[in-house]
Amino acid sequence: MPSDTVSSPPSAATLLAHLEMPAPSQLTAPQVRGAHCVWCDMRLEGATALDLGQRREEIGGVVSRWFPRACRRCAEREALKTLVEHGQSCEQCVDDHTQCPTGLSLVRAVRAARR
Repeated sequence: MPSDTVSSPPSAATLLAHLEMPAPSQLTAPQVRGAHCVWCDMRLEGATALDLGQRREEIGGVVSRWFPRACRRCAEREALKTLVEHGQSCEQCVDDHTQCPTGLSLVRAVRAARR
């Protein structure tokens, strides 16, 4: 049965939220704040930063929310690495990644990072 609503595609932040982050305790204050890339520590500008989604983790002994960001090069590299790792252990992705919600999200995350 057709739906009366059209769902919008997930945002880049939603797609990139699948990526594993370094522990906040291993990052600099600017990386935790989202001012620098969580992987390469490059200073980010509004136009160059990719939002990686809100995270909840222990920071300084307290469970806190933090909002990591990354440069496009690092986000693409990490999304591709995660996609390859997932695809090696997911039988569905070997057959058809479009039938695996995680595989499909990771393919879209790679594309979102490339834009």
